[in-house]
Amino acid sequence: MKYPISKELKSISIYSGSMVGRLYPMVNFAYGFIKCKSDDFVRVKKYSTPGYDGAEISTLVIEPRQYEGELPCIMFFHGGGFLMRASAAHYQIAKWYARELKCKVVIPDYRLLPKYRYPIAIEDCYSTYIWVLQNAADLNINKEKILVAGDSAGGNIAAAVTTMLHDRNQTLPKGAMLIYPVLDKRMITASMKRFTDTPIWDSNCNKLFWDMYLKGQDESQTKYASISEIDSLGFFPPTYIEVAEFDCLHDEGIEFVEKLKFQGVPVEVH
Repeated sequence: MKYPISKELKSISIYSGSMVGRLYPMVNFAYGFIKCKSDDFVRVKKYSTPGYDGAEISTLVIEPRQYEGELPCIMFFHGGGFLMRASAAHYQIAKWYARELKCKVVIPDYRLLPKYRYPIAIEDCYSTYIWVLQNAADLNINKEKILVAGDSAGGNIAAAVTTMLHDRNQTLPKGAMLIYPVLDKRMITASMKRFTDTPIWDSNCNKLFWDMYLKGQDESQTKYASISEIDSLGFFPPTYIEVAEFDCLHDEGIEFVEKLKFQGVPVEVH
């Protein structure tokens, strides 16, 4: 099927979801050479932080150069189907957040599929969030002004970490920003059935991700994988959600908006 893709996206619209699914090892190899570096506007520092089950992961903290002292913080979880590393685009966006919003941006390099399945990625990111809370003074972060953000699988992580913080009686973020988030493993929406051949990501690619992510898991133990299936979400902070027009994830994002609104959560959707 042909889609009226915006001109600025034409160059990447030649890539199909199935192609991305097959070529991810090569993509990750290339992404491995991309570094998030300090520039005239921001400083980038790398830390070794606690991951899940005693592991250590690498975490970046980006801060604006022209501002000193305690600052708000965005916990930024990159997308890529839990399969791909952070891209140059993710680093560019994170640095833009730090510069324009005068805040710190924390990016955990969580462990990836296919080696590390559920719940490794979300537990790595949860551990990083706790590390930020525990080290807020040393990091010059105002722990009363933290929000979570993520795109696609990163949106899944942001929603999962928020829920885990609530369930484990930890300090919740003050806001959530979910960009075309992956939220429902059931794949039952109309857009999931319609968009089987969209560029970059489609429902077939989505199924590949879920099958890989939850392989060998007892479904009763995967609560934090599929946040849309949780009945009570009234604890969520004010939430911003974006959905894409030609995207199998579109409808589950909209349904999540309606669910949050029904439970009294302030939501802005685009």
